[in-house]
Amino acid sequence: MATTVITGRDLVLTIATVSYDAQATTVSLEADHVIETYQTLDGRAYKAIDDSWMLNVEMLADWGAASSLCESLWTATESAPNTTLAASVTAVTGAVFACNILPTFPNVGGSAPDAQTVSLSFQVVGTPTETFS
Repeated sequence: MATTVITGRDLVLTIATVSYDAQATTVSLEADHVIETYQTLDGRAYKAIDDSWMLNVEMLADWGAASSLCESLWTATESAPNTTLAASVTAVTGAVFACNILPTFPNVGGSAPDAQTVSLSFQVVGTPTETFS
């Protein structure tokens, strides 16, 4: 069987009905799947008890730009830290993962002469929904 190489991917964050997708350089949706092990008289038994999801994003900083994602994230985190934001990750055409995330403050600064970058880890609320076609 031939190896499939996936090159197409995208991230869209929606804050106050405005969609942002141009700044991301790296995105990953990661699960911490917690499984408990119980020793019974018949042997070991395993039980999945919890899933915790994180959306990790590396992006180019866009402070001061029109429709700045960094400034929108800062404002959303400062004014409504418990209000979820919509996110959608496309792994490849036909494989889309949608989730709600809690906002977080973007870091500020960087080293010269490199482009400023921002690393973010968003807590996903609930479980992402997937669309495979």
